[in-house]
Amino acid sequence: MIFPAPKNFKRGRLIANKYTVKDLVIAAAGITLSLVMEVIFLLNIKDNTRINLLVAIVLLIPAGIAVLFVVPNGIYHNIFTFMALKVMNLGQRRKYIYGGVRQYVSEEKE
Repeated sequence: MIFPAPKNFKRGRLIANKYTVKDLVIAAAGITLSLVMEVIFLLNIKDNTRINLLVAIVLLIPAGIAVLFVVPNGIYHNIFTFMALKVMNLGQRRKYIYGGVRQYVSEEKE
C-alpha cells in the first residue's frame, strides 16, 4: 500500500525528523531500566561464571525491545504506532456503508 505524501509531511512535528516525544520517553524508559538493572547486578556479582554473562545479556532485553518499538517503520511511523492503531481498530465497532448496486446498462439501438 503506497500513500503519496509530500517530502516534508512530518517535518516540524517530529524530533530529528524521526521521533515523537512519546517515542523518546519509551526508549529512554527502556534503556534506563536496563542500565539500572545491569548496574545493580554488576555490583552484586560474587564470582565469574557463564551464568553471570547470560544474566547480564538478558538484562539488556528491555532496552532492545524499547528501541525496536521506536525504530522508524514506513507509513505507520514506527512499530509502536502500528500496534496502537491495531488495538484501536480491534476495539471499534465496524460500520459497513452500503454503496448501492452498480449496474451497467447498455442501450440497444432500435
